[in-house]
Amino acid sequence: MKRLASALLSMGLLAAACSGTDEATPESPATASAPAATVRLPTTTDAPAPATTATPTTATAAPPATTAAPPTTDEPRAEPDGEGANESLDPLSAEIGDWMDRTGAPGVVMAITRGGAEPMTFAWGLSDIATGAAMTVDHHVRIGSVTKPVTAAVVLQLVSEGAVELDAPVAQYLGEDWAPGYEHAAAVTVRDLLGHTSGFVEYAFDAQFYRLAAPRLDEQISPQEILEFAAGYGPVAELGTERYYNTTGYVAAGLLIEAVTGNTAAAELRSRVFGPLGLEHVYLTPDEFPPEPTANGYVGGTIGYLMGPLLGLTSDNQITRNDAIFVDIGTVPSDFARSAGWTGGGIEAQIGDVALLIRGLFSTDILDQEQIALMTTGHPDPADSSGLGISTESVMGLTIYTHGGGVPGFRTIAAYAPALDLGIALTTNLLGLEAGDDVDDLLERLAPILAAMI
Repeated sequence: MKRLASALLSMGLLAAACSGTDEATPESPATASAPAATVRLPTTTDAPAPATTATPTTATAAPPATTAAPPTTDEPRAEPDGEGANESLDPLSAEIGDWMDRTGAPGVVMAITRGGAEPMTFAWGLSDIATGAAMTVDHHVRIGSVTKPVTAAVVLQLVSEGAVELDAPVAQYLGEDWAPGYEHAAAVTVRDLLGHTSGFVEYAFDAQFYRLAAPRLDEQISPQEILEFAAGYGPVAELGTERYYNTTGYVAAGLLIEAVTGNTAAAELRSRVFGPLGLEHVYLTPDEFPPEPTANGYVGGTIGYLMGPLLGLTSDNQITRNDAIFVDIGTVPSDFARSAGWTGGGIEAQIGDVALLIRGLFSTDILDQEQIALMTTGHPDPADSSGLGISTESVMGLTIYTHGGGVPGFRTIAAYAPALDLGIALTTNLLGLEAGDDVDDLLERLAPILAAMI
């Protein structure tokens, strides 16, 4: 994450430098094999936009003949004025193209927002390999654990209101049987849930959980069932002192929100976060689902190799692209998968709203300074930069709040730099990326190019 922080610093400083002058279009490398890019520039802003994006427009780079055109939308799409506007996308598309070639990722969407401006959004590649449908910025994607900071923010609001005590036992709110059979159930606190010190297993990619899922992929799993699974698994870390990342605690946090407010977690996230931030394309499944279009997802690498046998999948659930074999999530019933994350990983959204969401948590009145301090305070272990729902890095004096997310079919990174008031989000519809080519590594490589553009 330190490299990501440095990249964001570079982006912010270059963007600030460019905002008051007309910069020459950067040299463009050859992009004959680069994927087509759909780019939507801001049409309205809440704060002054950099000079390089002052002219409102929506731009679509011409797709190659082998790629299906993006779905028609109500918004007009026009070619940028002049060759320079098209060429300014070339370095970005070339870098994305190289990354997609290496990883096999079918599609990528990205959004950047600075100073309260409407996000600049980008899309490359395919949302569906089988049909050839292009990925667009209007597609909804599954952002996985980037859900966790939102859930943490709502719990911390309840703490501020006096409805929840951070160091009170969870059993005080959910009852003694909230994690049946778990030896630490009576002692786990609310802080433990948010800080990953509850000792619960991370069920999301556990082989035993896959076996539980296999016979019921077309059925939803309830939060209570998830807690029963994790409780039966037993503790995997020292309660209260050892941080062991897990989604289980955030599912319990969702039940806590419901118990304290009397409302569904989805309703509370919408009324407390999505609504106040003006986000119209964010949904917490399985309580609510986004309308079409929803991008299709794929799983490759070791995870994809293991997923087939564990879930009983066949060749009918696979698709080959560029000599690589992926599990095609669109051919697998999604009821179980789209209910398993919930308040720990269930949000589906358009990428522009994801960038606004990560910025909005820290730059608006969603949280006050005391709540932000709680959310971003590091674990007692100085080597661990994680707080209560977010990871915090400090590089060259620049603070970065960041969280990643991965669910079957999608991989996401979201980050916010408070000093620059810069929020960024990036998602690919492929899970199973190799180390060194994950989404945060991609964002690092894109940062200098993006800085020259914004």
